Amino acid sequence: MDSLNVQFHVSVLTVPSFVSADQFPEWLRREALAIQELSEDNSLTILRLFLAARIKEAWGRKKLDVLLQAITDKYPHIFRVEMVVIDNQLNIDEKELIQSEAEKELAQILETVRQFQELKIAKSKLH
Repeated sequence: MDSLNVQFHVSVLTVPSFVSADQFPEWLRREALAIQELSEDNSLTILRLFLAARIKEAWGRKKLDVLLQAITDKYPHIFRVEMVVIDNQLNIDEKELIQSEAEKELAQILETVRQFQELKIAKSKLH
């Protein structure tokens, strides 16, 4: 069976409290560039961005959508950006829990894809 020749990763980012709404786009670009540069050729990253409500309010949904789309357009190893708006800064334990849950969710998705591929191959042998 052909398995996916791609490794998926999840990166969790939280905007530090010292980053202002005006500084946010440059901060995000630097973080995305770092993820891009650390990525291997056959890897894709799902970026989970925990965004402070203060920044979302300052930017608005449309401008944020454009910025996040520009990140995925510019950095090919960033497959998708998921945004979660939060009121308070996450502590290290919360970040670790979120990262762990994201990795479990990704493993479940990859297992579903593997099972689908096996089923597809099995069906093709019946015909």
